[in-house]
Amino acid sequence: MTDYRIPDLAKKYTKHDMIQRYADLPPFPDARIRLLSSFLQYGPAAEHREVQSLAVSLVQLGLDTHDEVDIEAGERGMMQMRQRQLRVLAGDYFSGRFYQLLAGAGQIEMIQRLSRAICEANLFKTDLYQRIKRGQLPSEDYLELQSNIRGELLLSFSELIEERLKPAWEELVRTLSRLEVLSEERNKLDHSGSFYDGWGYWFVVEHGESQDKRMLQEEAKRGAGVAALMIKKYGLASLLADKLGACAAQFGQLAGSLVPAKLAKETALIGEMLLRPAAGAAAGAAGEVR
Repeated sequence: MTDYRIPDLAKKYTKHDMIQRYADLPPFPDARIRLLSSFLQYGPAAEHREVQSLAVSLVQLGLDTHDEVDIEAGERGMMQMRQRQLRVLAGDYFSGRFYQLLAGAGQIEMIQRLSRAICEANLFKTDLYQRIKRGQLPSEDYLELQSNIRGELLLSFSELIEERLKPAWEELVRTLSRLEVLSEERNKLDHSGSFYDGWGYWFVVEHGESQDKRMLQEEAKRGAGVAALMIKKYGLASLLADKLGACAAQFGQLAGSLVPAKLAKETALIGEMLLRPAAGAAAGAAGEVR
């Protein structure tokens, strides 16, 4: 995609000194935005694909930045307070630019669609947080909700996708979103501190032995050592590698079925780029098993 320049355009909004210094921004949603830009070039509003792709990338950054705001009670130092405030402001700033960009391009209907999608994504988040709080969240439901949260904004563009490509588009969005989630969950297993916020924790709570469940659910007993023990005992890295492989194969099949060939090639490259870091992790997991 030689004409894809959304990350560079987004730097105009993300490279402010205060944001760079204090906000600690989440990763740019590159794979999803590349997929959107690729498909929009064949739709009825192809001339607007760049501004639309930029707008949705900024609103996604805004949502992701807000998700990283520390909402725990307790005293904070000056630096922590400043970082928290800047994250809130950065998220608001990105979201505001989304409205400005689309309104300037006369894309009022797209503003409405994206606004509805934001509401839907927030409903998925609310469901996820409530179930986490109750301690009742099957591991597969965790993956599904996280995938739905990621894919909802892109699915709001379905009406702008060429009709014959629409079924493949929607399936690719869901598969790519799941692929991203699985890749991140695999990375969490390499950082024990993240274990208690991810799929591995919920897998053990759902399928583990009684004493292991109790250990995980008792705050005082948690720690990196316990996380490492659970990861090894239940073969979580290998299980996730299998899920990643199956999801990657599905994405590849969908990409390979696309016409025109240029779109098929671009879509396949998106999957390959996303999977490169995960491939090394999966190979490492396989080596551990052997």
